[in-house]
Amino acid sequence: MAVDNYEEGLSWGAENDPTHVEAPVAEQAADSDEPHEPGTSSALLVTLGVFGGIFLLYTVGWLIGMQRSTVPSATLFFVFMYRLGQVLAIAAPAAWFIGVLVLARERRAGVRIIWLLVGVVLLAPWPFILGLGA
Repeated sequence: MAVDNYEEGLSWGAENDPTHVEAPVAEQAADSDEPHEPGTSSALLVTLGVFGGIFLLYTVGWLIGMQRSTVPSATLFFVFMYRLGQVLAIAAPAAWFIGVLVLARERRAGVRIIWLLVGVVLLAPWPFILGLGA
């Protein structure tokens, strides 16, 4: 029975054809002597994501708080140092989050969480929270 071109495109061909040979199954790689390192748990990844969001909001809060504040212009040096402090305050939450992830990479998850909690308390954008500079 001849198969027309339309049906030929929709079929797998002669599935019982003896020329179709299955490929040999690849063997699994042998276990190495190195111990298997477990991955990061889902709960820890969610927790790190929440902390990342908090620190991102802190960065935005510092940015808004610094835009509302005025620079007391006493001397050029004082204005420069005040602006430098503002830039560092805006960058501090992101730097803290990245620093904890990089520097405490080999530590237990609880230690990283504690350091992130310390950062949440220390780096809160207090001028924005308290409404100063409005």
